[in-house]
Amino acid sequence: MMLRRVHLKNGLLLLSLCFISLLGHQLYQYQQATTLNTVLKKLSMPVSPLIDVDSLDLSQADIAFAYAYHLQQQGLFEDAVAAYGQAERQSSPEQLKRVYFNMGNLYLQQAIEVATKMGIDRATALADVAKDLYQSALKQDPNLWPAKYNLEAAQRLSRDLPLGDINEAGEAEESSEELWSAMPGFPIGLP
Repeated sequence: MMLRRVHLKNGLLLLSLCFISLLGHQLYQYQQATTLNTVLKKLSMPVSPLIDVDSLDLSQADIAFAYAYHLQQQGLFEDAVAAYGQAERQSSPEQLKRVYFNMGNLYLQQAIEVATKMGIDRATALADVAKDLYQSALKQDPNLWPAKYNLEAAQRLSRDLPLGDINEAGEAEESSEELWSAMPGFPIGLP
């Protein structure tokens, strides 16, 4: 009888310890989720001021992604590219499609902006990078329709056609206005 009580007491003690550790783990996860939600809410405010990077824990992929998007919304191209690169290194395969898609959008928006200022060569290079990023996103998720649409927009800006014969030195080159007007039906917005 005494032996049963000792075994019962030890069993209840072990069960209590398991329950307390599970409860502690759940509390830790809740705290992490609350912190993540607070940071994401702060970063996703439409008119938020620039947030100091030192106040964020960029070791979490979601926070790094949100910070990169925040920089993109602030119009900081180079900083956003660096932040998306950091988010890419920390992301799971499921998150990579979002990172590649947003990086493609960033490069395509920059390409359109540069093209309207008649910087055709730089715009073409930026559009080529955007195409590669959209293709990477589509490798992760072939049914990502916004990436397909934006890939087509990037292809219109950066033609995948052969260049043909090389112009001789005496021939006049086309002006950048003629190049820009040769693009049929370029869509203005991105999804």
